[in-house]
Amino acid sequence: MWRCLTFLCGLIAAPMAQAHPHVFVDVTLTLETDDEGRVDGVEVTWVYDPLFTMLVLSDRGLDADADLSLTEKEKALLLGFDLQDWPEGFDGALFAYDEDDAVTLGPAEALSVGMQDGALVTRHRRPVATREIGAGETLRLKPYDPYYYAALSLVGIDGLPDGCRAQIVPPDTDAADARVAEMGDSNDEMFFEEAKVGVHYAFTAEVTCAGS
Repeated sequence: MWRCLTFLCGLIAAPMAQAHPHVFVDVTLTLETDDEGRVDGVEVTWVYDPLFTMLVLSDRGLDADADLSLTEKEKALLLGFDLQDWPEGFDGALFAYDEDDAVTLGPAEALSVGMQDGALVTRHRRPVATREIGAGETLRLKPYDPYYYAALSLVGIDGLPDGCRAQIVPPDTDAADARVAEMGDSNDEMFFEEAKVGVHYAFTAEVTCAGS
């Protein structure tokens, strides 16, 4: 994910030393449904922190006039920049679970990139094998970076099927910190590569439906 982007590693690794996370992202999820109200995709919106935004634009020579807006040409050049160079086996930064097991999400498709209040905003879609959320069942969505290079905060979930409601459950950061402290040396950058502690800091969207 972000840790694998060449420009990011080069720009951030030195000035930010070994502190984690390096990038901060506000996430909004929008469920996509078919004509029968079954979930068949998730649109993901990422709003990046101002420092990361500045580094990306500077590294790529964009927004030369520093007006914090992008031309259509600049948007075309930047589209999908944060979906590139995902390592083999990396599932992205969104994980889904139903009542029985993990839900497989398809490859990310870049939709748009732009600026909002001085921050980079990107949108992409993750297809889902069509599924119905049965009465009393819960679909859980967890946006997080396993390596905790980026901290993802879930700020909204939209597009709920009729008769469904959603609850956003934030992580217990104190418990997460304690768990990570037990796992190894969090001052060692390689620790985050191996331990994949991001799940302990994950927000969870719980979508529960009453059924028809």
